[in-house]
Amino acid sequence: MVIEGVELRAAAPTDPEVLALTAAQQAELAGMYGEDQPLVELHPDISFTVLSLDGTAAGCVGLQPVAAELGEIKRMYVAPSARGWGLSRLLLDAVESQARSGGLTTLRLETGQKQVEAIALYTNHGYRPTPPYPPFENSAASTCFAKDL
Repeated sequence: MVIEGVELRAAAPTDPEVLALTAAQQAELAGMYGEDQPLVELHPDISFTVLSLDGTAAGCVGLQPVAAELGEIKRMYVAPSARGWGLSRLLLDAVESQARSGGLTTLRLETGQKQVEAIALYTNHGYRPTPPYPPFENSAASTCFAKDL
């Protein structure tokens, strides 16, 4: 899928656009689930992809290595003003391609049960429900998915 004005670029977790997008995501999630939701720390080897729309950062996704052939999708987010254009599918395609290039054969992710659009996206993209994994195994609000690449 090609969308006019969209650019993808690699970024570090300390990139100012990544920090701004993930802060916006955490604020949105706090409003949805409550302020007391713990922020899960990111692995130091995480790599991000930033999606810009007409020069403005509009979304991001992180890929965190877990094991030799297993990766985890982290902090996938599209700003509310940029939703409905298929940008989340572009980000998901990009992170899957990055995972394959890095030799990963399986991706997993966690999302909240109230995030019905995200659940639909993952399900439509071939992700299947999987038992919760640490640190989400005791979280009633979490839903976990996995996909063999």
